[in-house]
Amino acid sequence: MAFAFAGPMLRSCHVEDGRRVCEWVIGRGGSTDDWRMFSGAWESARVSLVDFHQWPSWNPWHCGGVVLYQDPQAPVPGPLFVLTFAWLPTVVAMKVWLLGHLIAGALGVWCLLRREGAHPGEGLFAATMVTACGFCAEHFGGGHLSFAPFLLFPWVLYGLRRSLEDARWSVLTAALLAAGVFSGATYPLPLMAVGVGLDLLVRLRDPSARRAMLVALPLTAVLFVLLAGVRLLPVLAFLQEHPRLMPLDDAMTVAEVVETWVLREHPRPFPGHVYVWPEYGNYIGVVPVAVLALALLVGLLRRDRGNAARLQNLFVFAGLLWCALGNIPGLSLFGLLHELPVYRSLRVPSRFLHPTTVLAALAAGLFLVDLRKYLELRAKRAIVVAFVVAECALGVGVAVDVCANNAPRLQQGVDPAIPTGRAPARIAQDPGAPYWRWPTFPVAGVGSPTCYAAFDWEAPRGLWFGEGPQQRVMPEGAGAVVSTSWSPNVQRFEVTLSQPGEVWVNQHWDSGWQSNVGDVVEREGLVALSLGPGRHAVELRHRPRGLAVGALFTALGVALSALLLRRWRAEHPALLFAWLSRRLGRAAITDARE
Repeated sequence: MAFAFAGPMLRSCHVEDGRRVCEWVIGRGGSTDDWRMFSGAWESARVSLVDFHQWPSWNPWHCGGVVLYQDPQAPVPGPLFVLTFAWLPTVVAMKVWLLGHLIAGALGVWCLLRREGAHPGEGLFAATMVTACGFCAEHFGGGHLSFAPFLLFPWVLYGLRRSLEDARWSVLTAALLAAGVFSGATYPLPLMAVGVGLDLLVRLRDPSARRAMLVALPLTAVLFVLLAGVRLLPVLAFLQEHPRLMPLDDAMTVAEVVETWVLREHPRPFPGHVYVWPEYGNYIGVVPVAVLALALLVGLLRRDRGNAARLQNLFVFAGLLWCALGNIPGLSLFGLLHELPVYRSLRVPSRFLHPTTVLAALAAGLFLVDLRKYLELRAKRAIVVAFVVAECALGVGVAVDVCANNAPRLQQGVDPAIPTGRAPARIAQDPGAPYWRWPTFPVAGVGSPTCYAAFDWEAPRGLWFGEGPQQRVMPEGAGAVVSTSWSPNVQRFEVTLSQPGEVWVNQHWDSGWQSNVGDVVEREGLVALSLGPGRHAVELRHRPRGLAVGALFTALGVALSALLLRRWRAEHPALLFAWLSRRLGRAAITDARE
């Protein structure tokens, strides 16, 4: 199903002069600005690593120079980036990234349902809702590479629920959340965290779950911070310098949410809303919505003890749906979240629709599982067999319908392929460089003042254009500067000054710039170096703040994870609680005697 859904971004077909024309597009990106932004960031990181053998810290080819590794939504160093950048062309690697996440999402849903006794037909039905939904088609086709980690949410839930049985599963949950940080999951990570919080909240009724949380949650939290440290600390340092505060500017009704699930087509404008329809479209079809409605009805009416787990899923579904409604009148859960530091940077509450769809798929899939088990207890074998066959047909039918409707949106336009070849060790800022060719700039050695970034970043006022030196001595006549080497992160040059002066470098200023001599300052938005008279051999280097400490955190996290997996035993929590009970009991007896 995942390969069928991803087919159009591998081979695209269209009707031309009354006949069907197909072409391979696996190496050609989409034509949206977001696709170009992410492919440009990927290509910049690839060039830095492969051609210059440097950590992808700085991107000099975009907006007069911008951070790369510290950009919260950059795909570096996501696991699939690390596995593919060195041997696959950028666009091919990006599509492998998307396909890998699609497969992971489908298998995650299947693992969650299989624990409840589901068969492949029921798994296919639920996995299609999560993996081939309109949300994935619209956002992946639009170029939102950082949204792919949404498909890790089923695995996060799986690891979380297993960790309440065996704390070693905390390693999986923490590693998946850390992988989201590495992959630039600016929206998936905080939105999945809300889903995790709701899932834990509903389990507080169970005393054994409460005791398990006392062990699993601290382990998960500590391991997450440690494992993600090498990326998390630099990103947080950047956001502290450049906060991104978004307004509460959108709301939906439940009826509109249902529209997003059942409408095959919709004009691009969405009247009454700030954003266009692709931000909301999430087609899964009428049949899954009808099964979900039955699951909600039966879940609320059932009174047996076995319904508790089903009600838990429905509660998390309702909470995520409430968030997706946005800034609604009265009590807005999204509005409350928006008061928190990370969530204050988020907009478009409808992006909660994918985590909502994950819980909807679980609820619908478990309804089918329960209905089949009910028939197995009370109906004849022939009826049960017929029902299973019908379920399999239903799963295949839903997959065909959803893939046929949504998959074509995965390839929105076709840009020319990015040229191959080694990037030159030079750059020239060009104000006329067309943004639609931005992914080709690193190999061409071209910089652009055009800015297209999620954070508040503008090209420097003092940026100069054209071929020639990328350093200047100020004031003029105070000396001379000669460049000896250039690379994305490091510039080396020799300066001779007859009086105190400054060397202006044709790149955006950032606190990550460091020099072996002089003081790094900001001048008209550019990085500048204040030097005394004399001759200076300068090495100007960009290094993200917090990288070294973050690397130590990650190394410690890996070591602790390995130790936990190797040494932890299922009986350890019980021994811990018994020890605490004895200690607390002795303290109580001592207090009573006193």
